[in-house]
Amino acid sequence: MTAIARLFPRDRADKLFKTPTANLGSNGAAQHPDKRKAGGHGPTLADEVCFLLNVTPEDALPDDGPHSPAEWWNEYAPAVYRWECIRGTAAPVPVVRGPRGGVKLSPAFAEWMMGLDVGWVTAVPGLTDREKLERIGNGVCPQQAFAAFTMLREQLDSREQLVS
Repeated sequence: MTAIARLFPRDRADKLFKTPTANLGSNGAAQHPDKRKAGGHGPTLADEVCFLLNVTPEDALPDDGPHSPAEWWNEYAPAVYRWECIRGTAAPVPVVRGPRGGVKLSPAFAEWMMGLDVGWVTAVPGLTDREKLERIGNGVCPQQAFAAFTMLREQLDSREQLVS
C-alpha cells in the first residue's frame, strides 16, 4: 500500500467535480446544475464551480499554508484537499469575472485539476480563456497517464518473465 493510499483511506466515496472537457469553452454560460439536468443534459464543471461553491472571483488564497479554504468547496472539500496534498499546492480560486461581470470557470483551476504545472496552458501567449479551457479539457492528466504506462510496463515485464 502506498503512502497516499494510507493517508486517504477509501472507506467512503468523496464527491468529485466533473472532468474538464474540450467543450467547456464553447458550452455557453454556466447554468445551475438542476436547470441543466431539467433540459436533459448533465451539468458541466463550469456549472458546478459557478453555482455550487462558496467562493467569488474576489476571494484570495490565504498566505498561511498549502491549502485553500475548505469553506469554498462545500461537499467537494475532501477531494480538493486530497488533490492539494498529492499535488503539493493549493487549489486556485476556481472562478473569474467574465467580460460582462458574470462569474465563469477559471482556466487556472481547470489546469490545476488536470494536474498540470501552473502556466502550462494558462501562460501561453495569445490564447483566450475559451481556447485555454478547450486545450485543458482536451488534454490528459499526466499523473493518470504515468500510472497507466507504469501498469502496462509491469504487465509487459511479467509476460516477458513468463515467456523466458
